[in-house]
Amino acid sequence: DCVEICELSMSNLLRQGKVDPEVFLSRADSLQKVGKTVLVSRLAEFYRISAYLSRYTNEPVGISLSIGLLNELFKDKWSSHLSGGILESFGRLFKNDLQLYVYPWKNRKTGEMINASNFMPPKDLEHLYRFFQERGLVHDVECGDEDLLRYTGRDLKQFIESGDPRWKDYVPPELHEIESR
Repeated sequence: DCVEICELSMSNLLRQGKVDPEVFLSRADSLQKVGKTVLVSRLAEFYRISAYLSRYTNEPVGISLSIGLLNELFKDKWSSHLSGGILESFGRLFKNDLQLYVYPWKNRKTGEMINASNFMPPKDLEHLYRFFQERGLVHDVECGDEDLLRYTGRDLKQFIESGDPRWKDYVPPELHEIESR
């Protein structure tokens, strides 16, 4: 009995400059078309999302994210404003028994599959990441079909913009009308 919520952060879009409201709403509409509940926020940090969700439930909260976003969590820019730095950031993140579910990434050049189990954080924080793993706070999301990892969202966007029909093989049929937008 899990409630899945897809969070779209205006904060991330605003960092890129001006937000095209039509494009933003199109993202939310696309998620809703495939049956997802969408939460629009202005929260950039995962610990803030965790705190927000924890206000409305006593049930466990999990956040699924990519290897790329897991790597982002270890960057100073997300915790430099906190007096406790990265330790405070992670302390806030995991405060309410939050769990991270990490989906894999396949390196195109080497073919290596990177997941939560073999992820390498910055050298000086390896011990901290191992602690998270040992406590059962970080989990791998299994990918049944590695072909789904062949392209990124950016790749699919480029396919759509260039008229390359391969993108349709990687998105649900309910979204195939996107091409006309």
